[in-house]
Formats: sequence, structure tokens, C-alpha cells
Amino acid sequence: MVRDFANDFNNVEVDSANAIKRNLCRRPNLNNHASAKGGNGGSECVLETTSHFTTKEVFMSRNELINWTRAEGRKCGIVVVIRRSDFPGNCRLRRGRIVFGCERGGCYQKNSVDSTSLQKKKHDASLNPKKKKRHRSGGTKRCGCPFRLKGKNVGHGDEWTLEVVNGMHNHHAAKYHEGHSFLGRLTKEENNLLVNMSKNLVSPKEILYTLKQNDTLNSSTMKTIYNARQFHRVIEKAGRSEMQILLNNLQENNYVEWHRSYGTENIVSDLFWTHPDSVSLLRSFPYVLIMDATYKTNKFRYPLLEIVGVTSTELTFHAAFVYIHAEKEENYVWALSRLKSVMNEDYLPSVIVTDRELALMNAVRWVFPAAQHLLCRWHINKAVLGKCRRLFDDQEKFKKFMKSWNTLVFSDTILAYERHLHELERDYQKYDEVLAYVKGTWLNEYKERFVEAWTNNYMHLGTMTSNRAESSHSKLKRYLMSSLCNFGTSWKRIHALLVLQHTEIKASFEKSLIFVRHEFMKNLFQEMLGFVSHASLDYILGESKRMDYVGTNDNVCGCTLRKTHGLPCAHEMTTYKENGRPIPLDCVHYHWRKLDMVHVPQSNDPIDVPLKSLEERFMSWLCGTDDDTKRQVKRKLEEIMTPGCTTLTEPQEKIKTKGRPTKEEASTRRMLSSFEIALSGQYCHSQAPNVKGLDIKAPSKRP
Repeated sequence: MVRDFANDFNNVEVDSANAIKRNLCRRPNLNNHASAKGGNGGSECVLETTSHFTTKEVFMSRNELINWTRAEGRKCGIVVVIRRSDFPGNCRLRRGRIVFGCERGGCYQKNSVDSTSLQKKKHDASLNPKKKKRHRSGGTKRCGCPFRLKGKNVGHGDEWTLEVVNGMHNHHAAKYHEGHSFLGRLTKEENNLLVNMSKNLVSPKEILYTLKQNDTLNSSTMKTIYNARQFHRVIEKAGRSEMQILLNNLQENNYVEWHRSYGTENIVSDLFWTHPDSVSLLRSFPYVLIMDATYKTNKFRYPLLEIVGVTSTELTFHAAFVYIHAEKEENYVWALSRLKSVMNEDYLPSVIVTDRELALMNAVRWVFPAAQHLLCRWHINKAVLGKCRRLFDDQEKFKKFMKSWNTLVFSDTILAYERHLHELERDYQKYDEVLAYVKGTWLNEYKERFVEAWTNNYMHLGTMTSNRAESSHSKLKRYLMSSLCNFGTSWKRIHALLVLQHTEIKASFEKSLIFVRHEFMKNLFQEMLGFVSHASLDYILGESKRMDYVGTNDNVCGCTLRKTHGLPCAHEMTTYKENGRPIPLDCVHYHWRKLDMVHVPQSNDPIDVPLKSLEERFMSWLCGTDDDTKRQVKRKLEEIMTPGCTTLTEPQEKIKTKGRPTKEEASTRRMLSSFEIALSGQYCHSQAPNVKGLDIKAPSKRP
């Protein structure tokens, strides 16, 4: 029976080759006309490749035969594909065979569209009517090319020979290999490289360039890269929702995560997460926190609240990320309460810096009542600039006003502040609207939060602006690269940012421990070397230059560095120098002596509270509830233990339905501030020129 099968296989091949030759002679002249026009195939032999594939070589493996055949096809400008493959059986009489053909062989056969699939497409379109329909044009590259090769398994091992059945082609050779999908396929090694580079946030164009550098014969295109990335995403998703994937990733990487939802569809309204190393940094350096919200970071248009802190080496670290669906006091209170829950109750922030976001200010006062709440001095100055510039006709007068304003803000004593305020009122008494704005909006109510005479009494570590948060926004958006990310994509890129950020912080700690700069090799610094950060030594070195004219008089010294940074001031250092002893380590605040991320739990930490009593209370409460409540509790517990089974869903994407879509919709660039519009010298009813390379447009009127 095996012998009969082998004979039938040979007969089929011979008959198919003869049939192809007969069909070539009988094809109508319409194809000849097409061939003459574009070389898309016809009835006559355009290319003869028999000599290229005629060989008496015996190939030692099946893969060697396939690779040789495809390599010869490349030389001829054709793409050789496997049309049929028959693996050898257990019986020695059943030999393996491979039938090769041209990628343009065969004829296009239109598949009948099932009515159920049409109904499904209509149903999907009705569910999302705002989604734009994309027309996909189809076609075929098949032109009935008769080219055929046959490989046979010979001998007792894996030896193979090749036979040319038909070496003719009815189309011209390819000029370029690019554009042929079969030749552009990625190998297993290239696929692995693509997956790794995609995880490392490498762009598709850079991935393609890397592949072509590694292999000069690579014929892949950008579409190949996009398709491979999408295929990997589908495999990774494995039928799970975006929120299931996100919560599962957060759990696998030991993130602290909280969320809230609304509606019967369980749509996420607020989402909080923080990296485990960020929690360690937050507990190690809790003294100063900066909070600010940024926009255009996700396709749901949720504001993103970034909370950052400062290490002993003066590097910024991300304490937490919070997506909130609205900038209301209730949302901010929830976000800050979640932040407080991961901190040590004995070490809460002593200073919090924000801009004048009233809802956030109220939330800070509610959640952290003991913290000193300072306002960003930079934002205040720019708000004054944006409001007052148009109220001055003379720009020289306006510049003098801004100089007087800055002098007032940097008044180091209350008496100096009152004197400078009196001078401001006297010099600009004709500008009633200007004085009413700066006094009514800023000075009367908030002067204790940004004027130096008051802020110098708090240990703010030199953080009087929210610039650290602003720079974190900029760095984050460089990683996101688009404002159309979902929560899962945003987390992957934020996670990469955090890993590199923590690496840099650890390196700065180690540098302060083992590296001694030459300017610090003084007897006065002897006890501090290797035990405090270089940033603190820089501050102390700068303060030591005041020792000669300050002496030991604390009134002349002012002790500003001691109050604001927790470091020895000039008159203290003079005392130590006169006594012939170095500055003791105890004079430096613990913040500057902390050179690691190790958190030592306190006795009253929530994690040390016994859980047995809590379990008993929970079980007694659960036994007294109804069946619906028990089902809800069960679902919540399963979600906590197995985030991959959550029913949480993403918000609906907000799609702009008016106008033609532009690239600006995916941009993460923020809108211009009022002071930038004021600097341009243009206002609501005119088109403004560029400011620092940004296109300034007149703000739209609101009803």
C-alpha cells in the first residue's frame, strides 16, 4: 500500500505539471495584455529558472534543502514557498516529499461571507457608533505561476534531493525583496529581540533599524514590526480585559494599589498605585512632599496626580501616582488618604508644597492637618505676571513693579516685609486694580505660605516651588510619548521610569558613602565624611564662608540654614572651630544621614498589629449579614487575592467627534499658561506669535 501511495504521488505531480503547461497555452490574451502592461502575470514564459535549481547535490537534512532552495530563489528574484509537505512515515518505503512553488502561484478564490459575520459586524458598529469605519482595500498577488520543485527523501537517513518539475514563471523577477511578506517574516531570534525591545519601550522604527543592522538580508518592513508587536500583545492579553492585565501586573511587581469604581458596569473612577521601592523611599524621606496634577497622559482624559519627594542626595523620587476622574476635594481626600495609609504614622510629612488648587489645598488640610502647607512661589510670580502685565501701559514701570514684588516676597523678616509692602503701596497707588489683586488674592490670605519671612521658620529643605513635580511631569511624558495611552500601557512605561529612577538614587547613596571630594577634606568635616550626603556637605561648605563675619553671634547669623535644612549654621560652626573640634554628626538632621532605602518599622506600625482580633470581628460581622452582602464580600476577597478575575472596567474613551483628527490629539504637550500668553503681548481677540517655540493661540471664550 505504501508503494502504491508513492506511485500515486508521482503521478499526481506529473499530471499537475502537464495540466499547468496546457493551461498556459489556453489562457486568454487578456492576461497577455496585463503582463505587457504591468508584469502581473500572463500566458507566456517570462522567466526561466530551471538551471538555477538543477543540482545533483544531496542535502543532509530537510532544513538544509529548504534553506538552499529559498536562497537560490532570492538570487533569481523570486520567492519560493512550500506548497505541500509530506513527512516520512515509520515504514522505510514511505519517503518524505516537499513540493515547492512560487508565492505567485495558484489563483485567487473569493471566500463566501457568512451572514452571521455580517450581523456581528453590524452589531459591533451599533455598540460603538463614534468609532470611525476604516475601509480596507483587498487584492491578490497570485497570477497562476506554474513554477514547481519537488524535494525527495532518499537513503536511510535525512538525506534529500531536489528535482525541477517546472522552472518557468509567467511574471518578471522581483526588483526588490522588500514588500514580499514571506521574505519579510521574522526568525525566532528576531521575534525574541523584537519582544524584548518592545518591553524596553524601543520605538518600532528603531527596532526595524536594529534588525537590518544585525542582518543585511532582512526584508522586513514597518508593517511587519507592527503586526509582530500586535501578535505579541494578543498572546500576552490571553482574552483578559485591560484592567485584569493591569491589576495582575501590579500584583506581580508588588505594587500597592487602590481603586474606586462607580455604576453597574464597575467603571474605575480613581486609581492609586505606588512602587514598593517608592514606599521605602517615602518612609525613609517623608519630610517634604510636592503634589501637582498633570493632564494629557491617557485617552480617558483623567488628571494624573503626581506626588514626589526629595532624598538626602537631593534627587526627586515618585511617591505615588493617582488617576482621578475629577479634580474635586473628595477625590483628593481619597488619594491623600491612600498615601497616608502606606506611611508610618510617626513620620508624616512636615511640609507639603502645591500650587493654589483650592480642592487640593482643602484635602491637604483635612488629611495632613499637622503639615505646613506652602504654595509654589514660582506659580505665584507667574500668576502675578500674567494678571498685572496688561494693567501697565509702560513696560518699564511694569518691570520695576515686578522687581518690587520679588523684593517683597523675599523679605527675610516680618519688619522688612511690612516696610516693603508700604513702599509697594506708595509707589503704585495709582494702580488700584494691581494692588487689589496682589493683596486680595495672595498677600492677605496666603503670605505665610510663600513669603520668606514666614517660610524660613519651616524645614522645607529648600523646596519653595513645585518645580520638582513639574520636571517629573516632563520626564513622565517623555516616557509616555502619547496622550492616548490606556492605564495598562501607562503603567508599563511608568514602571520603566521608576526602575531607572531608583537605580540612580541607589547609585547616589553609594557615592556619598564611598567617595570623598577634595573640598571636603577638612578637619571641620572629619566626623561627617561617609555618613552624610554630598548635598548636605555642599550646603555646609557654602555656609562656612560666612563664619568670618558672623562669628558666634546668632542674631547676625539668622540661623536660616538650621531652620530650613536642619544643618549647622555659621555661628555653630564658628563655635566648633574655636573649640578645636569637628562638626559632630548629631548636628546634622537625620534626613541628610539617611543613605539607604531600608525602612525600620516602628512599634505602632499597622503591620505589627495582631490580625487575630480583626479576623474574629470580621467573621462575627459577616455572619450577621444577608446573602447579598456575603456575595459582595466574597467577590471583593477574590479580587484582592486574584486580581486577574476582577470585573473592573476602563472608562469609556473620550473621542473628539468634530473636525479633522490631527497629530495634536496624541500630543502630551500642555496648554499654555496665562503668563505665557501675557508674555506674547497678545490677548483674547488676536493670534499670538510663538513663545519659546510654542504655538500660542488665543484662549477660547467660555459661556
